[in-house]
Amino acid sequence: MKILLMTLNSKFIHSNLAIKYIERFWRENHEHDHQMIELDVKEYTINNDMDHILRDIHKGRYDAVFASAYIWNIDPLSILFSNFRKINPKSLIIFGGPEVSYDPVDQLAKHSYLDGVICGEGEQTFSKLLIHFSKEGLSLNDVLINGMTTRFHPISAEVMKVDDLDSIPFPYINFNAYENRIVYYESSRGCPYSCSYCLSAASKGVRYFSLERVFGDLDIFLEAKIPQVKFVDRTFNINKKHALPIMEYLVTHDNGITNFHFEITADLLDDDYFNLISKARHGLFQFEIGIQSTNQPTTVAINRPIPFDTLKEKTQTLIQIEKAHVHVDLIAGLPHENFERFLLSFDEVFEIGADQLQLGFLKLLKGTPLYNDKDRYDYTVRMEPPFEVLENKFISFDELTKLKEMEKLVEWFYNSKKFHHSIHYFINKSELKPGGFFLELASYFILNGYFDAPISTYRLYEILSNYYSSKYDDIELFKDLLKFDYYASNLKGQRELFHYEDLPRFNQNRLEILKNDDFVKSFNTQYLGLPPKQILKNVEFITLKYDIMALIQSNYKSAPERLNIVMFDYDETNMTLHGFKAYKIKREEFEGDRYE
Repeated sequence: MKILLMTLNSKFIHSNLAIKYIERFWRENHEHDHQMIELDVKEYTINNDMDHILRDIHKGRYDAVFASAYIWNIDPLSILFSNFRKINPKSLIIFGGPEVSYDPVDQLAKHSYLDGVICGEGEQTFSKLLIHFSKEGLSLNDVLINGMTTRFHPISAEVMKVDDLDSIPFPYINFNAYENRIVYYESSRGCPYSCSYCLSAASKGVRYFSLERVFGDLDIFLEAKIPQVKFVDRTFNINKKHALPIMEYLVTHDNGITNFHFEITADLLDDDYFNLISKARHGLFQFEIGIQSTNQPTTVAINRPIPFDTLKEKTQTLIQIEKAHVHVDLIAGLPHENFERFLLSFDEVFEIGADQLQLGFLKLLKGTPLYNDKDRYDYTVRMEPPFEVLENKFISFDELTKLKEMEKLVEWFYNSKKFHHSIHYFINKSELKPGGFFLELASYFILNGYFDAPISTYRLYEILSNYYSSKYDDIELFKDLLKFDYYASNLKGQRELFHYEDLPRFNQNRLEILKNDDFVKSFNTQYLGLPPKQILKNVEFITLKYDIMALIQSNYKSAPERLNIVMFDYDETNMTLHGFKAYKIKREEFEGDRYE
């Protein structure tokens, strides 16, 4: 009997942890007793050609196909399996995952191609179902398994949870299939909070893998030198006795390569966390902090009434340590937050100074408390996934449209880090609040039709320069800032937008200065003994009319107008959190005889 366990990921770089756990649980605990079951596991993406996936699955001649359904893939899965049913009328089609777990009876009524739904955690339910198939044959007629809803038993079944998480095997056999992908991992299941917009509000309590088990799993990641491991724990630091030892283990056993991403709540950070993080390698940790709103009536309404002052203080302390990438979130469309109040939330969170500020939009999901209150707040919601809010009694569709345009520019000009200094300088110069600045910039984009077609990264530099010159006279200084940001981002090639000083023997002097061991030692000992031309593959020299590094150090207040040379080092082992190191070189040193 051939069984397929599959999903459609949202992007190639993503992977699916759920089906890996389900596969490994079956193979470790039951496969040897039920060898007539042949189980395949496949991961595709929503960007793959659906006809290709249909043909590929059909070739497998599977007796049953299990698909992991999420908000981002439910529509393509429906199209895929509607067609699969037509050419494979006898195969069973069973969905699981968060998009179908909370209304399985409705899902079966809505999708005629669907034979059953697995609700909640799938390891035990999936295994029991396969054991049933191996004993009784491919039929759902008399299946009564917790966590399983079928057309023969159209009731919302009680989910099955794995009490001893350590009994679930490590999900990865090898990492060959995960090259250039994010590897996901969990050290706990469940969430302590009941945020009214989140599906986790329906599950109570948190269960943990043992620390010994987690340490053993982490050793596998560290030995394999996986670039990034993303913990999917809902709130990683909710239990200090669990979270802090894991982080201590990673600091102690750091392989110098792997980055670990955690979703945390900042209010629970304390000196023990801060002291530990200060000892960590730059970039070992990455933290995502959900703030969502700074408006107290809003945070109370969504069951997350953490004082913003506390979140701000703890998050800024984390940022000031300068060891970890920090990402903060806001959600537009929440109760009691109109357009003006959301802009205030944006301004207050922007001032924290995080590396990334994600401006998200509320999705009203079945199974959440806020969905049940949708009429109370006059929510209008898209009928199709991801069920995003169109408007409510506090904020209109027109206002959310403005925030959508603003969000795109925040991604391009702030979160990309390709305009890090020029955008801060511009905002300071404008004397507008950050939200007001991005709204005005959006108006400029709309006026010129820039949202109507794809825009290259370099074109964004040109547009920002043109917009600046329409307002201020010191355009040459601003172009130098743009030039600094451009090369700091490791973007290549000379560009017409930027000024390039025609210095005598510029190319030759670059080679000469890189021959000097004292100079090389001053910025990167990894380059000692290497030929200058080889070092030039990882460094870039540029000329600037203004002392941009002095401008940055003065918090964008003053920049002497004097020619200077800046060298960027892009060596990954020598990078800061910003992805480069910059060195200012005096012209007399760059051209001096002592380097010849």
